[in-house]
Amino acid sequence: MSSQALILDFDGTILDTESPACESTAQIWADHGVELPMDWWLEGMGTNRKSSWVQELESRLGQVLDQDLVMQARQRIKDEMTEEQPILPGVTELLEAAKSRGISTAIGSSSPHEWVDRHLKRVGLYEKFSYVVCRDDVGGVAKPAPDVFLHALKLLGVDAGAAAVVEDSPNGLKAAIAAGLRTVVVPNPLVTSLDFSGAYARFKALDEIPPDTLLDLLFS
Repeated sequence: MSSQALILDFDGTILDTESPACESTAQIWADHGVELPMDWWLEGMGTNRKSSWVQELESRLGQVLDQDLVMQARQRIKDEMTEEQPILPGVTELLEAAKSRGISTAIGSSSPHEWVDRHLKRVGLYEKFSYVVCRDDVGGVAKPAPDVFLHALKLLGVDAGAAAVVEDSPNGLKAAIAAGLRTVVVPNPLVTSLDFSGAYARFKALDEIPPDTLLDLLFS
């Protein structure tokens, strides 16, 4: 068991699934003649939305919708957009650098396994992680609660002081800080203007810094 560990968020950190999520939801809202309010959307980024966006749409429309039907329509659009997403720059190189140093790696995600595992397998990264921890491993509790990160630490067998996180959303950062983890943030394009105070370091993209330099920064 490695004495150090690196935990990566999934949505927006490994794949840009956040843009498809936002665009597909905006499309459904537009179909109902309502503009998706970005401030409201960004507030919930990195958490578990489930059907909250449908409920919000209903309250703004003042009518009840067939939630299952609306969610299925949005899921179809989101899936199509996500299937085209490549691994974000710098992720593969960082995982390789961590492996060569004997640093264990895990995923800590607010999404369910069905979603995360499928896309990790699609892009060939599933086997690269010692553990994939999702909200269904911690009773459905999503970020900003620290549960997924605490569970990952337990599985990895390391203390928070010997681990670090890569995140893309303020809610993810809050969860990592609550778990006592130093966190590098690479904000996804939708949230660059939001508050990331408390982050250990911030970069525009993961490949902005050589992977070994980043690991030196995190684990020196």
